Amino acid sequence: MKISTKCRYGIRAVIEIARNYNNLPTKRNDIAAIQNIPTSYLENILIALKHSNVVVSIRGAGGGFMLKRPPNEISLLDVFEALQGDLALLDCLDTPETCDRSSECIVRPIWVEMQEAQKAVLRKTTIAELLKQESSKIL
Repeated sequence: MKISTKCRYGIRAVIEIARNYNNLPTKRNDIAAIQNIPTSYLENILIALKHSNVVVSIRGAGGGFMLKRPPNEISLLDVFEALQGDLALLDCLDTPETCDRSSECIVRPIWVEMQEAQKAVLRKTTIAELLKQESSKIL
């Protein structure tokens, strides 16, 4: 699996928003400046995260973006799927009928295991854990 720039930037944006979880909304321009993400690119990322219920936008002068759920309830898998879609390594893993050899493919179980391992790592890693790791490195 190759991780897209959109996904990498999205994770950084969510982490930045999570830093202010119990405070004020985080402004898009602040996220862009702190994380060095082009503002126009960030706008598309935030729209995708909003549509996937990872973040919410708050309108007005004091507005910005906030997490829809607590940081310990948002996994990297949530962010990946919002920005990259399904993490299927191959089409035939999710829809076996796309390949006429799926039922007899001797390598298919390996691909399934690889896909599940990737999802498991992303599912168990929360935004809160990443913030905790970051703060322990600072101290």
